[in-house]
Amino acid sequence: MKLPPVKTELLERALKQFDGSFRGLPEWKGWMNNQAHRYAISANNQMYPAKKIVSLATGISVGHFSGGQPTNSYLKRHGFTIVDLPRSSKPELRFVVGQVYDRQTEIHDLFGGSRQSGISPSAQAPAIFLFTGDSGEQYGYTDSTDDNGVVSYTGEGQTGDMTLTRGNLAILQHAEAGRALHLFKSLGKGVGQEYIGEFTGASYEWRTGLDKRGQERQIVVFNLVQTETVAHRKDFEVQEDEMFVPPPTLEEARALAFAAAGTGGPGVKAAAMRTIYRRSKVIANYVIRRSGGNCESCQQPAPFMKKDGSPYLEPHHVNRVSDGGPDHPMYIGAICPSCHREIHHGLDGESKNEALKAYVKAVESHKISC
Repeated sequence: MKLPPVKTELLERALKQFDGSFRGLPEWKGWMNNQAHRYAISANNQMYPAKKIVSLATGISVGHFSGGQPTNSYLKRHGFTIVDLPRSSKPELRFVVGQVYDRQTEIHDLFGGSRQSGISPSAQAPAIFLFTGDSGEQYGYTDSTDDNGVVSYTGEGQTGDMTLTRGNLAILQHAEAGRALHLFKSLGKGVGQEYIGEFTGASYEWRTGLDKRGQERQIVVFNLVQTETVAHRKDFEVQEDEMFVPPPTLEEARALAFAAAGTGGPGVKAAAMRTIYRRSKVIANYVIRRSGGNCESCQQPAPFMKKDGSPYLEPHHVNRVSDGGPDHPMYIGAICPSCHREIHHGLDGESKNEALKAYVKAVESHKISC
């Protein structure tokens, strides 16, 4: 959303409102150390969260407009001083669905990646940033979402037939590289990028379309599924569980899991959810068997055995915020519920996750070398 004009007096009143009604609240304690706040207003010998002050002055929720340069420029025009907040650690790869971000200062300045391309792999974080919007239609890009939440995302290439190279290849191989797909929707120039969610590739299709010159060509379209969607789609579980027969040996389970990992080959959009679930089942079966019944984080036995006789452990992706959807065995651990909760919510969760990442890498590297 584009910020409306506002009088300086309203912004100054918002500063007083923050001091009187918000600064003392528990949720604002230590806010300057929160990654969500990269910039602050310096006024009255104090620091104020830039987006919150603008929100109070305009009545627009902080999630409905981008921070970074657009908000800073808005405040500077009213004579306010903006300062960068110091960071003692690397930025955390975490976005909020539905919230608007400034592409330059809140995405690429933090995590790298091309600032213009629709497909932008990061060299600094295990992520590939995908951008969609109406402007792509002039180049033959028409992305869509079906009733199941499966996104048809058009690959890159403005003229001639598209190829499975560069950004398209990065999407195709994102699981093998341990990278999550983060999808944003452009709201227009200067307005920001709305975060749609974290996705995984199910399959890809070749379709006929036009390039920017109006010439007919072959276009690659990736079928993407939001990772959390898989975890909540219970209607697939009964059908797929009945069809799944675990391989007799660990070696066969591993071979199937590695073959299943990745975006896979051609496949229609209608089958994307089922494809994702089947692959997830195969991979989860292997990593839990790989654990030998012990949590791969704390090394303690699983808390209990399931009705089918297998240990109860939970798959955790070491490079992603969410755990739904298919993964690659190189980047997923089988851990107990206690360790899982600590990694996601605990004070030492990041260091615990790094230790798990190193353990899984060592185990799989040893298997590869044997």
